[in-house]
Amino acid sequence: MNFDDELLLEQRYTLICEKLAAHKLPRWESFPDIELYMDQVVAVMEKALELYNKGGSEESKLITPSIINNYVKLKIIPAPHKKRYNREHLAYLVMICILKQTLAISSIVKIIETNLETKSIKELYNEFCSIYENVIPFVNMGENFIEGDTQSEFDALEKSDDMNGFILKSAILSTAGKFICEEMLLAMNTEPKEEKEVK
Repeated sequence: MNFDDELLLEQRYTLICEKLAAHKLPRWESFPDIELYMDQVVAVMEKALELYNKGGSEESKLITPSIINNYVKLKIIPAPHKKRYNREHLAYLVMICILKQTLAISSIVKIIETNLETKSIKELYNEFCSIYENVIPFVNMGENFIEGDTQSEFDALEKSDDMNGFILKSAILSTAGKFICEEMLLAMNTEPKEEKEVK
């Protein structure tokens, strides 16, 4: 890789980090204050999670009616009331869709259930959004990674007041790292190549 290629990748990396840092999750209060039908839920989710939507086939989509129905069937999220969903369902779905980028569903359920022992779903979800927006900059390993306000936020992350909070922050951080890794590989147009067997 020559100097020009490295420079282009550095610029690409900066743009990816900026894109990630600019992504804001909708707070509980901004969710519709009415019950929604399935197609409306999917529309809300696609907008909230547009950063992670890759498009393509139905199987590659982050959220679909069949995925939601499966979550309900497996009791991963509460059952809808007369086929209608509310803010609680939306909060569950956002958290699950973000965390399932790197964690198994069983692990996500454990994280959510453990945190709900001490707080409401509204409190947990808004805390999740706040952590997401504060943790994301930590994956940017540029010159200003541990300077100024970011250093204070990083210290706060390390000194989480409870293990549940630390686990949640670590899970969100892993999602951010995976996103950057995949975007950088895409930028490099890196595809696994078959290597000839050494005889």
